[in-house]
Order: sequence, then structure tokens, then C-alpha cells
Amino acid sequence: MKKQKSTPLIKHNTKRYHFNIQWILPIFVVLLIFSYWGISFIKNLTYQNVYNNISELSEQTTTQLNLSISEQMKFVEIMVDSINSGYFKTVDSIFERYEHDLEDYHFTRLVVLDKQGNGTTSDGHIVENYANIEEFFNQDTVYLSENRPSTVSNNQVNIYSKTFRFQNQDLVLFATVNTEDYKEILLRRLFHGEGGTYLINNSGAILIDSFGEVNQNNVNLYDFLKTKYDLTSSNEIDKLNEMFQNIINRKVGTFDIHFNKTTYFIHYEKLNVNNWYVVSIAPDDTIAEELTTFITISLITCLFITFIVITICVYIDFSNQEKSRKLYHIAYIDPVTSLGNQLYFQENGTRFLQNHDTNCYILSLDINKFKALNNIYGYEFCNKILNSLAQKLTAILPPKHITCRISNDVFASLFYYDGSIETLLDRIFQDTSSFHIDGTSLHINLSIGVYKIKSTKKDINKLLAKAYMARAKIKGLYHNNYYIFDEILEKQLMEEQEIESSMEDALKNEEFVVVYQPKTLTSSEKLIGAEALVRWHKNGTVIPPNKFIPLFEKNKFIMKLDLYIFEKVCQDIATWKEKYNYSPIISINVSKEHFVNENFIDTYVDICNKYHIDRKLIDLEITESATIDEKIDILKVLNVIKEKGFTISIDDFGTGYSSLSMLQNMPIDIIKIDKVFVDKADLNSQKNIINYIMILANRLGVKTIVEGVETKEQVDFVKNLKCDMIQGYYYSKPIDKSEFEDYFNKNK
Repeated sequence: MKKQKSTPLIKHNTKRYHFNIQWILPIFVVLLIFSYWGISFIKNLTYQNVYNNISELSEQTTTQLNLSISEQMKFVEIMVDSINSGYFKTVDSIFERYEHDLEDYHFTRLVVLDKQGNGTTSDGHIVENYANIEEFFNQDTVYLSENRPSTVSNNQVNIYSKTFRFQNQDLVLFATVNTEDYKEILLRRLFHGEGGTYLINNSGAILIDSFGEVNQNNVNLYDFLKTKYDLTSSNEIDKLNEMFQNIINRKVGTFDIHFNKTTYFIHYEKLNVNNWYVVSIAPDDTIAEELTTFITISLITCLFITFIVITICVYIDFSNQEKSRKLYHIAYIDPVTSLGNQLYFQENGTRFLQNHDTNCYILSLDINKFKALNNIYGYEFCNKILNSLAQKLTAILPPKHITCRISNDVFASLFYYDGSIETLLDRIFQDTSSFHIDGTSLHINLSIGVYKIKSTKKDINKLLAKAYMARAKIKGLYHNNYYIFDEILEKQLMEEQEIESSMEDALKNEEFVVVYQPKTLTSSEKLIGAEALVRWHKNGTVIPPNKFIPLFEKNKFIMKLDLYIFEKVCQDIATWKEKYNYSPIISINVSKEHFVNENFIDTYVDICNKYHIDRKLIDLEITESATIDEKIDILKVLNVIKEKGFTISIDDFGTGYSSLSMLQNMPIDIIKIDKVFVDKADLNSQKNIINYIMILANRLGVKTIVEGVETKEQVDFVKNLKCDMIQGYYYSKPIDKSEFEDYFNKNK
């Protein structure tokens, strides 16, 4: 190429100007295409985020409402069971027994009525000819009515009822709750207070309205929304009709409708009772305004070419800064406390450590029994507790600190401090022990774990893990306020690291060994089966399960170990069938870590098919804690397991907090009563509790087994209770495969 001669500067600029003019249209077209694509992408991304948010908030509201209803149903069930047991001689004695418990369960009064609708209330009112009394006598289980006017007050109430037989007469027990109590649960503020929630039945009738817009009964939500938003578009009406059909078919969903240039996001979530649904609605004007701004700028760009291109560049720069600020806020800032979140703590904590070499501490704390506070006061009130706690912490801690809300009620702080750490921790406890919020005074108790950082070059997550370990050490011990990480925990941490470093090789080298603890029929004392347990044989020593199972559950290695144990058991069952023509029923523990995806059971089925195992011979033991984990759709998981032909046991029953209504819906075969109920010195003190569990088991039509039976006294105790099976050291400790073969050949 020939070198061009130099030309005057002004001419050179003019040529460059003309050159740019030639490319203005193509550049504009490209910008327009990318603008359109960007608008669509941002819209979809933003809408998806809002979908997720409203779904999560609605699910939280539904969960809290389910818990409240479940506990109230359980209380009514307990009352009627007590009445049926013959403990009461008069109706007044029933009222007197439970009068002080009503407030704890948010009931206003109890009512006992006969089949003519006549009776009395616990607060002295006479009821005559109660309307539609047949509705309540036609129910076999605890029944929750839709809201209706109270006969003794001006309130709308919901009625929990259960029929019973008393002094040769059929009666029904009412426990009434003000509908407004449920409305308080639905008053969660959605999207800066612009959103709200309706509770409807599956016909669409509005039962409760958190917006306060519906002042009459039997208003249909679908018709109400069409009128409220003046919906005439067939597309929007079709969406409402689709929601109506989904609710009839007991499905959940999320969608959006458009009215007057505003987008409304709607999520509907099913309750566990009466086919009721929680419908959450929230507008998102901000998104619509931003999208309109983008579209307007793009159109103006087409008309004003270069000028608008420059304007767009300036606007995009400004807009990107604003978006960055918003995205930063979403990604790094906790919306409840305005502190940083876990990601903020990780990133900024690393930089903090780079600037401080000595006298650095990392602290982790949470509020004891915070879940109970949520159940009592509600999420909105407890969010105010978290916000007040955040303010107090930032005021107490030294100036050089990073304090964040990691999750739920868990906070973490990283700070520089050259004073007495014990004095600082005592001040934290003193200044955060009491709160005064919305006219309510309450005391809270914290669990705090502290680690003094020895090396600032270590991973912030590993440092935080040490503070977590210290906090776990003190959790629930009210005579101590905090725990400072020490050599004992350091040794425990090193042991865990050693276990984690060798667990994969241990699995490959078959160091995990299956042992079997026999299960005995109570009536005949003959063998019925066994529970498969795992032992880790490492370098000539046996590592007890309590050393590695909790760690494996935390790091998810338990999922690999479960599959390994399952296949080993199937191999043994196949061997026994071929060798002895005998196949005992074997129980195998399944960690709840599998339940995030119910398709895990397909792998278990494949293993059974591989060894030609009848799946009825496999009893999958599920811990009671898994049945109340909010992250798991336990009913869906259990139904899938049952459909595949496995037997299902609920392990450690009685130590958790399973609700009666949930257990009634579970397709379980066996309830395994925890050993704590026969460990006590005074077995008679446990008799009523186990009797209640036996009544529950009989009602559900499931078998029972008591574990941890070690003495003749305990065996006799269990036999008198007519429990179906016994497991424990009295009959046999866990034994290896060959010993178990000898055992079942003698006892089958």
C-alpha cells in the first residue's frame, strides 16, 4: 500500500467526519438491534427475578399459615382424644381443663353442641339451634370451616370442629378463631407495600383479603380482579381462567397481567387444608417505567442519528451506573437489615484481612429459638427484631468492622480489636438482651462463637467455619453466653479435615462395612428383619458413626455412602436368598440430602433390579426431621418411594415436631419410636407418651417398633404396650454379615 501524503489537519478531520457519516446508519441499525435484544433480555431477566421473589414470599406466607392451622388442628385432636379417654365427667370440666390453653393456640372460645345445634360456650354463652349443624357432624376428622359470622360477637370466625361421644350422646367440639388472626399472617408487605394476599377456596370465593378491599362475603376473586383491573383483553382473561382451572386441579403457578401500563405479578399456592389457596398479587411499575424509557430512547435515536447516538451513550452510562447500584444492592445488601449479605462478607472480608495483620476476630451469632418467635409474632415483626439487632451490633462493635446478615437470624462480624474480647462480648449480650418494638417488650438470647484469627492469609470461609463451630458448641446452653474457639475445637476441625481428605479413598477401598442389628417380633420373639448400619474400619480402628455421619451430611458425601451401603445390602439379600432361601426385611437409612430431587429413587430401583431383589424386602428409614424440613416436599418424595414398592419407616419418632395432619397424609408403614422413651429410669412416666404414639399408629394403620431396648424390664414394658417389634442390645448388638446369618438361622 502506498503511503498517503499528509494533508492539512482540518481536511483530515473533515474526511474522518464524512467517513463516520457513512457508518451512522449501519451503526444505528446495529444499536437498534442490540437495544431491542437488550430490552427483551432485561425484561425477561427482571420478570424472572420478580417471579421468583413473589413465589418465595407467597410460599413463606403459605408455610406459616399451614403451620398455624396444623398446630390448631393438632390441639383440637388432642382435646377430643382426651375426652374420648373418659377423663372428663361434665362439659364444664372440659372447658376448665383447656381454658388456659386457648390463648396459646389463638382460639377465642370452645363450644360444645348437640345434633340440634344447642349447647354452651367456654365463656358462658348459650347457643340455640345453630344453623347448618349437620355440616360439622358429617366430618370424620378435624374440620376447619370457612369464615362465618360469630353467634356471640361481631367478628368473623373460622371453626375447628371434631365430633365425639360423651355420656351416650353424639356431640361436636368447636374451637373458634377470629378470621382476623389469619389475616395478620397474610399482611406480609410485598414489593414496598404495594402488594398483598387473598385467601380463597377452590371455587374462587375470597375468604380473607389483606388489601382490605372486599367487605362482603362470597365475592369471587376472578370476577373481582376482572372488575378491579378492568380486564377486557382476551389474553389477560385467559390467564385468569387458566389460574381458575389450575386451582381446581390443585396446581400452583405464577403469571402476570397488564392493566393501565402496569404489570401485576400473581402467584397462587395451595394450603394443606380445605383446598384453600393463597393468592399473592404485586405490581411492578418500576420495571414498566424502565422498559418504556429504553424503548423511547431507541425511537428517538432513529430520528436524531448522531445526536441521539451520543445521547444514548450518555444515558447508557448513567443508566448502567444506576443499574449497577441496584444490582449491587440486590447482590450484596440484605433487604431486612441493610447490612451486607454473605457474598458481601466473603468479598469485603478478604480485603479487610489484607489490611490488618493482628488482633482480628471473626464472630458468628444467632438468636436462640428464633423460629418460635416467627411463629408467635410473625415474619414482619421478627424482621424488625433483626433490624434492631443489626443496629445495636454496629453501634457496639469497634469502628473497624464488617458486620453482615449471613442467613435467617445468623450474623457474622469481622473486626479489629486490641482490648479484652470477653468484655466486648459481655457488652454485646447486655445491650442486645432486650428489645422494645411496636409497643412490645421482649427478651432474646444469643449464641455467639468467636475465633481469634491467627493468619490473615487464610480463606475467609474457613475462618468463618471456625466461628460457626464455636457457636454450635454453645448453642442452647443458657448458662454460658459465648464460646471462643480453642484447641478442643481446633482438634475437632483437624479430625474433620482428616476424615474429608480420606473419605473418597475409604469408599474405593471398601473401608465402610455393613453391620446388621436384628429386629424381633414382640409376640413371638422371632426374627423379623434387621437394620443395616455402617462402620468405618480404618487402619485397624473403627471410627464411630457419630464422628463421620454428621460431617458427611454437611458435605453431601452421605449421598455416595448411602448408595454404597444400599448396594452392599442388596448383594447380601441376594446371597441369603440363594444360600438359605431366606430373605429378611432389611431397614436402610436414607439421608434427607437425597430428597431435593425425588428421582433419586430410580437409582435405588435399578440396584434392586440388578440383584433381583423384591423391593418389599427393603425398608427405607426416613428421620422425622426430614418430614418437617421446609426445603423438602416430603409428601411428594414419600409417594414416589411408595409407588416404587419400598416399605417406609419414620425413624426417631417423637423427638421432632411432626404435625398430626401431615402424618395422616404420609404413606408410611412403620413408626420407629426413639430409644429416649425407654431410656428413662421411671418407665411409667413414659407410658402415656408411648400410649399416645400407639393410638396414633393404630389410627394410621401402621406398625410400631421400639429401638434401644437393653433390659428385661424394658422388654416387658414394651410388650405390655403391645408394640409390634423390638430392636436393641437385649436381643443383639449390631453384628457383621456372617454373625447375622448364624443369628437368623437360629431365630427365624
